[in-house]
Amino acid sequence: MKMMFKNATVLMTVLISSFLLMACTDDDAAGGDPIEPEELGSGEVKWEETETEDGYVIVTNDDGKTLGYSKDSGVELLQVDGYAFKDLNNNGVLDPYEDWRLEADERAANLASLLSPEEIAGLMLYSSHVSSVSEELEEDQIEFLDIGGRAMLNAANSASTTDTVKWNNAMQAYAEATGYGIPVITSTDPREGGVSGIPSNLALAATFDSELVQEMGNLTSIEYRLLGIGTLLGPQIDIATEPRWNRVDGTFGEDPALARDLTSAFVHGVQSTFDEDGNDLGWGPYSLNTMIKHWPGDGAAEGGREGHSFRGNAQVYPGGQFDTHLIPFVDGGFNLDGETESTTSVMASYSIAFEEDETYGELVGTAFSEYKLNDLLRDQYGFDGVVTTDWSTVDDLEGGFMQGKPYGVSELTKPERILKAIQAGTDQFGGLNDRDVVIEAYELGAEELGEDVINERFEKSAERILNGFFTIGLFENPYVDLQEAELTVLSEDNQLKAYEAQLKSIVMLKNSNNAISSNDSDEKQTVYVPMIYVPYEVDYFGGVTEAEWTLPVDIELLEEHYNVVTDTPSETLTGPEDDDGNPTVAVEDIERASAGDLASVDFALPIITSPVNEGNYFAGFGYDQENEEYIPISLQYGEYTADSEHVRQESISGDITVTEQVSGYVVEEIEEKENRSYYGNTAIIKNYEDLNTVKYAAETVPEDVPVIVAIRADGPMIMSEIEPYADAILVAFGWSTGSGYGIEDEALLEIAAGKVEPSALLPVQMPANMETVEAQYEDVPRDMESFVDSEGNEYDFTFGLDWSGVIQDERTERYDVPALVTPDNTGSE
Repeated sequence: MKMMFKNATVLMTVLISSFLLMACTDDDAAGGDPIEPEELGSGEVKWEETETEDGYVIVTNDDGKTLGYSKDSGVELLQVDGYAFKDLNNNGVLDPYEDWRLEADERAANLASLLSPEEIAGLMLYSSHVSSVSEELEEDQIEFLDIGGRAMLNAANSASTTDTVKWNNAMQAYAEATGYGIPVITSTDPREGGVSGIPSNLALAATFDSELVQEMGNLTSIEYRLLGIGTLLGPQIDIATEPRWNRVDGTFGEDPALARDLTSAFVHGVQSTFDEDGNDLGWGPYSLNTMIKHWPGDGAAEGGREGHSFRGNAQVYPGGQFDTHLIPFVDGGFNLDGETESTTSVMASYSIAFEEDETYGELVGTAFSEYKLNDLLRDQYGFDGVVTTDWSTVDDLEGGFMQGKPYGVSELTKPERILKAIQAGTDQFGGLNDRDVVIEAYELGAEELGEDVINERFEKSAERILNGFFTIGLFENPYVDLQEAELTVLSEDNQLKAYEAQLKSIVMLKNSNNAISSNDSDEKQTVYVPMIYVPYEVDYFGGVTEAEWTLPVDIELLEEHYNVVTDTPSETLTGPEDDDGNPTVAVEDIERASAGDLASVDFALPIITSPVNEGNYFAGFGYDQENEEYIPISLQYGEYTADSEHVRQESISGDITVTEQVSGYVVEEIEEKENRSYYGNTAIIKNYEDLNTVKYAAETVPEDVPVIVAIRADGPMIMSEIEPYADAILVAFGWSTGSGYGIEDEALLEIAAGKVEPSALLPVQMPANMETVEAQYEDVPRDMESFVDSEGNEYDFTFGLDWSGVIQDERTERYDVPALVTPDNTGSE
């Protein structure tokens, strides 16, 4: 019975065919009792075993599930009705959870009932970020597996396919040898560009193409599963109704209907396995669990401040649109057209849904909110999948990087927070590697609620968590074929699909005098591409980017398309000294190309980034650390002071503190709410030099030379600063800043050169000015006055140009209608 899989095609065929198994009609298999096996190899044998080059064994069942196990793990095979099964707990009988003929939920319930509270506490852990992966497991990774942790966050985004696959297989072999043989489920946050370079969510939203979005979701799932990843911590489906929020680029835009449709399409594409004809097989070998986020919607951030910082811990609803933010979840992620029907899990937001009268429940973060989880999510909308906290939710509230976010419950001990979250409906704790503290929470629960109650609650969480392992087949075969992975991940075919999607995601907002038009000539044009100033920055993990003058696109890629004219950085640096006493790069340290240098260029192509505000996730956008005051988040490069009539002088949200005041013999409790208003203060923009870069190009090239401005945008921005200097404007959403050589850059250059006609539409409004930004309600979609350019075009939701002019097609007919909102739009202001 020995044969070797020589190529990935054979393995893929086996995996797909195994999914098509029809349920066995054996009455014993449908029951809940263990089944005595037959003698291995006796009677009609319906399976054969294969040793792979990767060091594990494949077992192929005729018309049945394909198994994978390690000979070194101690797992033995059982034979029942001629089929092979894995004896994961080595008890010599086929337990229901080991029986691949049963439904996932039945198997999960069986295994959950066998586990002790300590073992379930291990399952409730979701590891902190793992940044290093290899075949040799690191000590902390082994420790996590030893305490029963089985959900691992793979944050090693730049690791090779080979290292990632070998890491997965090493972990699976280690886990298989312990306890009940529960495999490891690894996950990843949505990676910028996926694996093969698919567009960001906001860029996908700009295509307004549900079929394309489903295809990109499916491409994501195939490549991730071949890396051993079982859960996508996404997609992020918050409605981006607050234009200043720094996570707009991760969303499907600000329109509820568009976000609903693209959520459904993407989750369907990720969770379902499809055959060669495109038929939906439901859960299969290329299926990935999704964890849509951040329930119940995180896009109504007051003043645009982000919940990773306690200064942005509140969602506010001055327009009364709390329920509108549920639409992508309830009508999208929970209501799929595909065979998998619903997302398997949700991630709870950090944020407090703030209303002083507690309209939206207790003033605590979502993971601790009985109203938002049990009452709303579980009871009203019937969701019984996994609820996972965002990372570090139960940790202590401290300053600096990776601070905890126990919003509204910071006065509780860590075990008390965990128990409160479990009672509210939470199942898993993101970023928690400590099983002991969960056991302490269990003991508190046993004391306060009774052992029967807390045991039942723990077992229910275990059942939900394990169901995701069973649905994607990890208990059958958690191993990855390295040859198939290396053939498929980052393949030319996959990168081409991603590249074509990138082309469809770039929006053309202006094209005066056909500055961009069809160009099928092979002759290279001469183009001025200005250098950009990248300021010093400390990212939210503490990584440092030194200031520099650089090309916005790799010079090799530029020279493939154009004869390039650019600027020259100064040899003498004038910036402040670094820690070693060396001077750093200043804004002034550049020698721009002269008018003479630019006299014969065909066009200028400034490639810039939308305005970047001072701060990071954890230090907090919208807060000046040095002066310890709230400041506005601005969408313009030029100086902005928030002193118009639309700026709130008293914030809606604010942490409420209680102090005791003694008056005679009476002790009074005084509540005081923090005022987070930034009225009269000025924003701090780090990349203000980008605007000067555009101005210089426009003022220096000959008058008849067009200036095509390409903007890497992470959301809405004030276009009135740029538009007067541009003959054409291209917007590419959700791309990284700085230089890089990727298919997104290739797509941008192709459209700028007239090789491909643009077709994308705006998934967000471009506001006329900062006054309309201040006047809009954080929770209401599409409620701003949009910018109107010199051509008379309004940069509103669904606007976009092709070579013929304003795009009017079935997409605009469907979505260029009043925004889908809930009836109560009276607001609280």
